[in-house]
Amino acid sequence: MRCMPPRTTLTLLTGLLTLAIAAPASAQSSAGSESDDAPVVMLSAEAGVGPVAEDVFLNLTPRLTFIKLLPAPLCEGGGTCSALLHAALQVPLRLRLADRAPEQNTLLREEDWLELSDYLRIIRRLEYGTLNDPLYVRLGELGGASLGNGTIIGGYYNVITTDHYRLGLRAHLDLKRAGVELLANNLASPNLLGVRAHARPSTFFENAPRALDRLQLGATLVTDLRAPTDLERNPDGSALAGPTREPRVESSQPTTLLGLDLRANLIERARLSLTPYLDLNAHLGLGSGLHAGLLWRQNIADPVEISARLEYRRLSGRYLPEYIDPLYEVSRFQSLSPTEPGLAGPKLRVARSTPPTTRHGAQAWVQARLAGILTLSAAYEDAQGPGNAALRARAALQLAGRLQLGAFYYKAHLDGPATESITEGIVDRDGALTVAEGRLGLWGPLYAHAQYGGLWQLRDDGVFETVRLWNIGLGAGMSF
Repeated sequence: MRCMPPRTTLTLLTGLLTLAIAAPASAQSSAGSESDDAPVVMLSAEAGVGPVAEDVFLNLTPRLTFIKLLPAPLCEGGGTCSALLHAALQVPLRLRLADRAPEQNTLLREEDWLELSDYLRIIRRLEYGTLNDPLYVRLGELGGASLGNGTIIGGYYNVITTDHYRLGLRAHLDLKRAGVELLANNLASPNLLGVRAHARPSTFFENAPRALDRLQLGATLVTDLRAPTDLERNPDGSALAGPTREPRVESSQPTTLLGLDLRANLIERARLSLTPYLDLNAHLGLGSGLHAGLLWRQNIADPVEISARLEYRRLSGRYLPEYIDPLYEVSRFQSLSPTEPGLAGPKLRVARSTPPTTRHGAQAWVQARLAGILTLSAAYEDAQGPGNAALRARAALQLAGRLQLGAFYYKAHLDGPATESITEGIVDRDGALTVAEGRLGLWGPLYAHAQYGGLWQLRDDGVFETVRLWNIGLGAGMSF
């Protein structure tokens, strides 16, 4: 029988029991002591049941959350302002209820605690400010992260596999004259790093033409320090799985993308904004791309806001737009060939094997928001040649804090050689990143929750496959 090391098991169970026991006692002792400017401390826990691969687990997650309004160091127009600090710790445990073949004979799921980065999952969220604030910092899972106009890093997710957690970093500093954006996929062992700096030319010159006030210039550098180029394989050609449930890499090398961008706030009003932009990108050793687009936002009425983005693309050589896409943490190891069915390899190698051609493409994105309650968005992109079509969609609903629903879908290679039509590719969930979750308040601090995910798991033969996960249960939280 295989078991986790005693110290590891003791640490995890001690954390679980400490938070579970402390929750009601702390909440009761501090009742009625709140003030408007005091921090909010919440102790909560969730329990649910759901499968991972062939086994069924009891999911227990005690959490400790701290929220406080802090003075902000950067305020537009002087004066004082504040920003929100949100810190959340958790101990997510999956306890095996049904141990089906191949049997593991362990209570805790071992794959959740194989690497240093797995233990960092106790940091659920450490966030200062919001994306609209001059200063913003977030540690934790990254969902839908982009740099600049999103033409190099577009909607990136750093946790999309069942067996790996990555404590990512996303931050920006936006001053009157200039600013900088940062992204790192995994602070425990970073390989994907991105930085974008921008400047407003008019702020550097006295008596500059007013037209320059609307311009912003930017430069982007993104690199994967260890991009796989080949995997270790058996004599029959199958890949090998490593001890940490990732493919064994035979060779890797840095791959770097550079970009220059220009955007102009043509119209900036309360109810209408128009922002054309131009990005010139180069993927060293592969090719270059031009992205010319227009961002449009319109308040049709007070509760209704419509946004859209239309983009033309000219792709040269072997350049791929949005190279760091939502699926990159899997596709960097295993990316489908756009021309040969069933052939898969590291994304960098697959890109190098495609014929160097000049292609034209486009992307269209639209979003509708209704009274801060319902948000719907969808984006479709395609370019000349096979395997370039992709679709992403998002929906979110929140009703008076009692009902919350959210869903996300992304799939690439909709017109690949393995699909007869784009419609068939959209309907087929295999190879799609799908996430859905809901929360319904029941009574007082008690709520019901449900999650569904189409994520990736590495098989013993070193191949990632799409797996369906779901979790249904109850939760409760008390603040003081």
